[in-house]
Amino acid sequence: MYHAINGNMNLHASDSIGKARFAVLLGLAGLCLTGAAAPPAQPGGLPKNIILIESDGTGANTIAASGMYTGKLGKQVFDGRQWIKSFASTYPLRTGNQPIPGADGLAQDPNTVYDPRKNWDTTPVTSTTGRYADHFAGYAWTKRTAPDSANTASAVVNGRKSYNAAINVDGNGMPLRTFAEIAHQAGKSAGVVTTVEISDATPAVAGGAHNVSRANHTAITHEMLTAGTLSVIMGTGNPDYTNDGQMRNVPDYDWIGASDWSTLKAGSAGFKLIQDKAEFDALSNARTVPEKLVGIARSFESTQFNRAGAIPATEAPNTVPRKADVPSLKTMTLGALNILGRDRDGMFLMIEGGAVDRAMHANNLGRMIEERIEFEETVEAVSAYLDANTNGNNWSNTLVLVTGDHDHLLLGPDSDTVPFQSLVDKGKGRLPGYKWQHTGHSNQLVPVYGRGAGAPLLLTCAKRQDTYTDAQGRKFGRGAYLDQTEIFSVMMGRGCQ
Repeated sequence: MYHAINGNMNLHASDSIGKARFAVLLGLAGLCLTGAAAPPAQPGGLPKNIILIESDGTGANTIAASGMYTGKLGKQVFDGRQWIKSFASTYPLRTGNQPIPGADGLAQDPNTVYDPRKNWDTTPVTSTTGRYADHFAGYAWTKRTAPDSANTASAVVNGRKSYNAAINVDGNGMPLRTFAEIAHQAGKSAGVVTTVEISDATPAVAGGAHNVSRANHTAITHEMLTAGTLSVIMGTGNPDYTNDGQMRNVPDYDWIGASDWSTLKAGSAGFKLIQDKAEFDALSNARTVPEKLVGIARSFESTQFNRAGAIPATEAPNTVPRKADVPSLKTMTLGALNILGRDRDGMFLMIEGGAVDRAMHANNLGRMIEERIEFEETVEAVSAYLDANTNGNNWSNTLVLVTGDHDHLLLGPDSDTVPFQSLVDKGKGRLPGYKWQHTGHSNQLVPVYGRGAGAPLLLTCAKRQDTYTDAQGRKFGRGAYLDQTEIFSVMMGRGCQ
């Protein structure tokens, strides 16, 4: 059987719909944010703790690549028998990147809806997408109907489909109630941790921000800092430092506005600010911790991926030494758990390996594997935290979900002629045989792993079947799958009927 991967066109939104219009939209929405099936503020089925761990841009072959390189294929932490395993569809409401008023804005584009017959179509074609030939109709379809990180992450945390670039707003641009807000209203502490900028799409979405465009970085950061939903925010986007930790002569306020940055540094934003690696290291096992914390590593676009040094397509992992002056995702996660995990009412924490996606956009398998290894070490750390019943948090009262928001079309070395060919395992410490079929995203299914309180609810939602047999009798598919909007239902503790 052939095994597919995933991918997606990363359609970054323009800034054409500005902050002023969004303010009007929020004003129209008032205090009544719409949401998926209008769940109650404190639903009885909500687990005490919910930890959502997302590896941006990750599908089946992304995971396989790191497993082959490390020699852990099939033995990664989420392969354990305690974990529930499934797949999820990631399709967008539509591929446009702006809201549309009225009924048209809320209507699902039928061509983007995941369909095994379209995805696995092996009919030869002569078209191209970007700089890559499509080769097969399925490649062409999955690339051209792809979602982005904003609307896929939004689907997970608010239960609704939207357009590409939407940050927790519907197809009209109206705000939707998010899981972070629901958790906060239920008395839980909430936080986000990422290896990229704190107001990039996935942490912005998981942190409960709302915006018509993911491109409105500073407005998103301002909401995250002032809405009162979050107790912990960690990542990059530091205005004062470059990607290599060098102090800038002039700050870059692309991700955090000058006023918010000044307020944070002055200690008057309601959060304690940390920047030094030593401060992150100390936080992970500190006996006394602040109630609210923002950690901005001394790096701009990511902790590691954007470090100086050539990024050739054939670069092996760690060819360019990794930076020693920034915290790892594992360290940031343990620090966040040390704060949020003390809340007797529970916590919601989203952890993102954000630069996996960036390595895939660069078609750099080596740095992708680096980021995946760091991500998997973090999943192991979360598992150990729960195994130890830290602060009373354990698998009986905690739901852990590990997934990706979307994937890229990474396939086997002969996939120009062998449709959806798998990667070729060349042994531990060696890059697998592979071929990139795109620099952007795809509309393929992504893996979902769950363990702990309510994890079996994933199976109540995985009612669709991803199977296809082509004209030559070749069989394709992932088996049972759910949709990302139903992951929201699982986190809510209600599953699918």
